[in-house]
Amino acid sequence: MYGDVFAERVIGNLINFKTFCEGCEPTCSECRAGYGSYVGDIVGIYPVDPPSPSMIEEPKDYIDGLNLTECDLLLIVAIHHDLLASVDLFIQATGAKAVIVPIEDPTWVPPGLRAQVTETLDTIGIENAFPKPFCTLEFGSGKIIDEFMKKYRIGRPLHYADMKDDVIAEIGPLRSAPCGCTWYVSQKVRGKSIKNTDELFDTIAKAHHSYPCTASMAKDREVGDALLHVAGYNARYAVCEAVGIDDCKSTIEKN
Repeated sequence: MYGDVFAERVIGNLINFKTFCEGCEPTCSECRAGYGSYVGDIVGIYPVDPPSPSMIEEPKDYIDGLNLTECDLLLIVAIHHDLLASVDLFIQATGAKAVIVPIEDPTWVPPGLRAQVTETLDTIGIENAFPKPFCTLEFGSGKIIDEFMKKYRIGRPLHYADMKDDVIAEIGPLRSAPCGCTWYVSQKVRGKSIKNTDELFDTIAKAHHSYPCTASMAKDREVGDALLHVAGYNARYAVCEAVGIDDCKSTIEKN
């Protein structure tokens, strides 16, 4: 369920239709061909009202009108706060056992609302995660969410890499940011030397922005930085970890 087009990027990554990523045209290497498509696992896509100042006085009537499908996991992106506060009604309608609520913009889920929804879900025994941004999702939120990450290879970015001396000979995602950006970044750093880290980091940053990352540039008070920057640090660290640049994490923390 979504009220922001960011969700369409995530859906596109999972479906993996041929024109989803055209960043490397006209010399596309079709790096995503091996990922496959998980279109058959998506049992329903529901655009709903985004967050707004106006109230939804009868969330149950609104939710009943969606005619939701039974599912294992709900991915809820930027829906109206009154609907999100009624998350237990979504659980009743779908029988879902897990909920992921990514936060790409601080306005999507204010901290107080997140605490309320988390308490509701914990009370009724539903796995839940609120990654801020989505590409910070880690293992450990529950069995179903962990299986979701493993099967669809999404969450905090992770690469494999083969080196030839100081040059990145081959690199690709073992796990991608849910929007698919990690695939694009890997294409842009292949063939780059790791001797000049400033140049490598600049390549990663340009790729991350060009994809483009859809996280907000607004400063998040909890994180202390823009969520777009957090996503960018994740993209950089994933490459550093794969190619053996040990001081990358400290560099990110300083920034």
